[in-house]
Amino acid sequence: MNNLTLRMRLTLLTGCIFVVVTILLTLLSIYSAEEKIVQPITKTILNQEKRLHQEIVEETTVENKMSQGIVSHIEVTDVREAKEKFINQSLIGMLIIIIAGIATIYAVAGRALKPVNVLSQKIENISEHNLSQRIEDISTKDEMGDLAAAFNHMLDRLEKSFLYQKSFAANAAHELKTPLTTMKAGIQVLKLEKSPTVEDYKENLEVTEQCTQRLIQVVNDLLTLAYEQTEHFSDDFELKAMFDAITQELQPLCIEKSITISVDMDVKTITGNQTLLYRVFFNMIENAIKYNHKNGIVEIHGRVSNRAAHISITDSGIGIPKDQLHYIFEPFYRVDHSRARGLGGSGLGLSIVRTIVEKHQGKINVNSTLNVGTTFEVVLPM
Repeated sequence: MNNLTLRMRLTLLTGCIFVVVTILLTLLSIYSAEEKIVQPITKTILNQEKRLHQEIVEETTVENKMSQGIVSHIEVTDVREAKEKFINQSLIGMLIIIIAGIATIYAVAGRALKPVNVLSQKIENISEHNLSQRIEDISTKDEMGDLAAAFNHMLDRLEKSFLYQKSFAANAAHELKTPLTTMKAGIQVLKLEKSPTVEDYKENLEVTEQCTQRLIQVVNDLLTLAYEQTEHFSDDFELKAMFDAITQELQPLCIEKSITISVDMDVKTITGNQTLLYRVFFNMIENAIKYNHKNGIVEIHGRVSNRAAHISITDSGIGIPKDQLHYIFEPFYRVDHSRARGLGGSGLGLSIVRTIVEKHQGKINVNSTLNVGTTFEVVLPM
């Protein structure tokens, strides 16, 4: 059955129902003819014959009675022959109707499934090289139209995914190539020097160490993004204590830029992976400090609403253009490439933040105004 085409399977299934219904209707017609016509007529003839045998009329001779009985017997025989003829004609008609009906079902099924064949041919012509092609000829409002629309939506997602993968690979290669190029340039400079000094070696080693550290950071961040295994998410910990530890760790950076951090936390405890969430809020607060103005402020608020913890981090920094807010969570995306590279980082911080938050069944929102500040809000289920 699975080896048959959809048209043939539909014909067989519908044909079986049609055959059963036709046979039942034929049997019903034969039964109705027997009950409503044949039996009443036969019964009437037999009753008349019985009355003829019972009549005693002086004027009727024995020969007349015998002839009348023969006539009655002939009438009964005619009725039976008509009955058999009717049954035979009904069966022949049933066979003709079944054959014609199945042929009609096969033709109608082919016409009904024509859009499926058209859609199948169009799908076969779409590959990773022409994902921009769409199904346009099917505009009906039935199931086929819904299927074509769903397939177009799937192509949209696939196209975006392929473009994202290409962009991700190009950006990752660029991030890995830059420090490697710097290291190679330093080595070539040393090779060109006829008698390099100790200071030249020290300077080259420092540059090599910085580039190596940057490569390690990029690789570790890439592993974090690619790590899909479920973590242990059942730690109960105090958020206030976590933010106190983060602010203490970032205190040297705050002193360097004269940043003031305030914490107002109504959420006492939360359940999740403490190590991963520590990294989430550390990255966000570190960004709030790095991209802030001199003598700026960073405000951290926590509240409970609709059985979820809403934690917001607001800074008075440079802000993010509205047309770029949608892209800041993409790997290696930087609003200001030159300035972001000067501040350090691999461009994967916010991507890691979103990945960890989504693993906790939460979500992250952002609102920003240029030269006024940015607010990130993390919503985690309690």
